[in-house]
Amino acid sequence: MMSQQMHDQPPKLAVHPNGYLVTATGQPFFYLADTVWMAFPNLTLDEWARYLAQRRLQGFNALQISILPVTHDTSMSPQNIDPFLPDADGNWDFSAYNEAYFAKAETMVEMAVDQGFTPVLGVLWCSYAPGTRCSEHSPVASAMPFDAVAPFAAFAAERFKRFNPIFFISGDTRFESPQEAPYYMAALAAVRAVCPDALLTMHLHPQGDLPREFIDAVDFYMYQSGHDANTQHQPYTFAEKFAAYAVKRPVLNSEPPYEGHGRIGTRTRFNAFDIRKATWQSLLSGAKMGITYGAHGVWSCHKRGMNFLNAHRSFEPFTWEEALLLDGSWDVGFARWLFERYNLFATDPTAIVLGEDKEIRAAASADLATIAIYSPYAFDIDVAVDLTGYRCVLIDLATRRVMTPEVQASERSRIGMSRVNADTLFLAVKQPISES
Repeated sequence: MMSQQMHDQPPKLAVHPNGYLVTATGQPFFYLADTVWMAFPNLTLDEWARYLAQRRLQGFNALQISILPVTHDTSMSPQNIDPFLPDADGNWDFSAYNEAYFAKAETMVEMAVDQGFTPVLGVLWCSYAPGTRCSEHSPVASAMPFDAVAPFAAFAAERFKRFNPIFFISGDTRFESPQEAPYYMAALAAVRAVCPDALLTMHLHPQGDLPREFIDAVDFYMYQSGHDANTQHQPYTFAEKFAAYAVKRPVLNSEPPYEGHGRIGTRTRFNAFDIRKATWQSLLSGAKMGITYGAHGVWSCHKRGMNFLNAHRSFEPFTWEEALLLDGSWDVGFARWLFERYNLFATDPTAIVLGEDKEIRAAASADLATIAIYSPYAFDIDVAVDLTGYRCVLIDLATRRVMTPEVQASERSRIGMSRVNADTLFLAVKQPISES
């Protein structure tokens, strides 16, 4: 059960015009979330307490949870708790809420908030909208009737509003069905009516884009760079795309590849390097609000003996306890520490790196006083900045070792190839000119 030790409550958050979130005192907030979609139906309170302790230790400060089960892509067992009571035919009655489910969910959110986490709650996954691939492949429940959408969204918002959550209205949507937009807009309006000050967004499928009415309605942009081995350029190309929207809002990669998830079309799994690469390419390419991490087994809260519905596509998950310990979760915590330590909130993507390698991503402050460059591999890097007078460090992100880089400073400076076969982050801070 929940420990009696209490921690700082998560801050109430607002949008800063420079593309990130801030607390009520104006302090920049680096959004570091874990993906734990299926926590409410699948984890016990004791398991949840253990989970929270680990993620708090690692520096996570937000948790992405689907209020309702992700019915088409999940881990199932007879122990799963259903959110709705059955009708006469044994199907879910979407107007009959299971109090045991929502009371447990409310307790879990309270436990998370007491540990300092901001709850980020999903209202209506695409499996509840008719005509989507998700609803058509759901073995548990059919789509929700439209007249049940707004009442449910209002109920959920009322249930959790005291925790100051962020809400993502849709889950994994690509607006493939003409009925999706009306469903999500009805849910969004209902949540906004109950929680007028809450931050709202949409969780998109990699093939999804926001219709104009949703661009105007959300507070920040969530994109999903995805789990396909052939599209791992999307962390930076999607960051660029959403940052270029005419309506400027903070941008977040809310679903990079899950660590341990199968690379679609291959017989390999994403590892910690893939996580670091997606993280830093997102952060330095316009998605500087923060980053979300995912581990294959944690997002589904998988336990041994459960039936995982998509093993044919993304491989059998680790158990949630095994996946909780994967290395990449420490790497994203380190990314948060570096981002805050060097105030990379003040940077924006820059084209100072010379050459055609788009995998190398760079961001800098407007005055070029702070520069950050990520390279997934060891190469010389030429930049169109005179690095004379800068304090430079090079960080081996695999080991977190800090090195003094070899820099040939001139009008076109060269950062010498690192001496480690790993991805690196180059950081340069211009030093004030001495008056002596």
